[in-house]
Amino acid sequence: MPTPDAPIDETPDALRHLRRLAAAFLVALVVPYFFPALEDLRAWVPGDPPPFADHFRLTPTDVPSFAGAGYQSAGVAENRKRLEESLGTAVASHLGEPEAVIERAGPRAHLAIEPTEYDGVTQHIEDPTGRGLTPFFAALARTHRGEEGAVTRIAHYGDSSIATDLITHTVRRRLQHRFGDSGHGFVLVSSGHLPYRHRDVIARDNGSFVVREVTRGTVSDGRYGYGGNQILARAGARAVFGPDPSAPVGREVDRFEIWYEKQKNGGKFRYRVDDGEFVEVDTSAPADEDGVEVVDVPRGDHQLEIRHAGGKVHLYGVVLELAGPGVVYDSLGLVGARASRLLNFDAEHLRAQIARRGVHLVVLGFGGNEASDNISGDRYEEQMRAVIRHVRGDREDLGCLVMAPLDQGEVDSRGRVRTIPTVPVLVEAQRRAAFAEGCAFFNTFEAMGGEGAMRAWSRSKPRLALSDYRHATPAGYEVIGNMLYKALLASFAGSLADTAAQPTSPTPTPAPHEEAH
Repeated sequence: MPTPDAPIDETPDALRHLRRLAAAFLVALVVPYFFPALEDLRAWVPGDPPPFADHFRLTPTDVPSFAGAGYQSAGVAENRKRLEESLGTAVASHLGEPEAVIERAGPRAHLAIEPTEYDGVTQHIEDPTGRGLTPFFAALARTHRGEEGAVTRIAHYGDSSIATDLITHTVRRRLQHRFGDSGHGFVLVSSGHLPYRHRDVIARDNGSFVVREVTRGTVSDGRYGYGGNQILARAGARAVFGPDPSAPVGREVDRFEIWYEKQKNGGKFRYRVDDGEFVEVDTSAPADEDGVEVVDVPRGDHQLEIRHAGGKVHLYGVVLELAGPGVVYDSLGLVGARASRLLNFDAEHLRAQIARRGVHLVVLGFGGNEASDNISGDRYEEQMRAVIRHVRGDREDLGCLVMAPLDQGEVDSRGRVRTIPTVPVLVEAQRRAAFAEGCAFFNTFEAMGGEGAMRAWSRSKPRLALSDYRHATPAGYEVIGNMLYKALLASFAGSLADTAAQPTSPTPTPAPHEEAH
């Protein structure tokens, strides 16, 4: 026996305690595998990464989520190679596409689009009725031929993925490099608190504007203007707009337009170009109507300044353009929007704005926010059809393209990232609605890779998706923009080939009693 003063050896008790804890831990690990109801408690199931693998993996520096358009510090070739290893060639080939400018010198007789220009297109546009893209292709063909003044205009409405102007600025640059630069198009007078941006332009204000968004439906008469935001100028309000001289396209302008609302007891605003004299505009009118102040300038790098000059003034936006031939791509993103929010527009007002803008193709890019809604596919199809009719009316000369949402991810009870189950349902509902209303359809969801794409994109190198699994990084948005551009170009090439293949009707020979003129 140990003496009273001898130290007590606690090691055996500690080892027994440790063994009991280890046994309990093993039981806790094993038991869930015998009971399906405890599946979420299983330590590992097929499809999960090896346990603790993430804790020992060294992660190269990713593209930061706040990076701008020129994110490719590692170089296009290196980033493509890294991306190909994680996501494959289909996605990697759309990162950092070169932008070769097509030189033009007068009208073009040769209209063919070389297949190499859209090589690697992964998702084609579906347009079974032919009504969706025909008006757009007719306008683009005139631009492509180099006809004097031939400007093709696209209006792209959408949610936050469009409001960043990352997808749309990629498509804008590519189209303008390929078919001609006719300027930046429509820019909001002020974004207020919204994270709205139009890239490659100078657009700043002093914060003295109040923005009323169509997504909130607070304007009783539904007159939100072309961009979906009615903007109130308060005393001292001032804003400046101009092309960014450092941008690869859109560095010049030869026409500004100020879009605003005329109304009873309307106030006044003033504007000037560069350091010129101010011109005053009176917005008062017997009844509410839309106004456009056109400001022609010599082609070059100019800035337009707008100032509130008293009274109640409602502004919509500013247009920066160049004479054609060329393309204009209006990015009309509405942060937090669902497609149904467009129903807050007064239909006649919206259609008149689109007509005044001379739009040839309306793109509707929604669904990201609806993914969180408890809505059936049939109900969503009804909503989308109503929105298309609300925007397009009965115009057959206005093209229409529905752009499916990005994959939307969520973290399940096991901590795994999965596609939100409603996303495929919404995508199919959009396809049905588009075809029923004579629109074309681009399946962004499938172009990304379908189910689980956000999970894969969030782990790719460089990283293509943010950690919220709802939005892409600048690199990811560029990939999507290039996918859409190539799909448009491939479809346009097909329409040119179809036109060329059509037999030409012979010139009728005048009858003997008729005189040829």
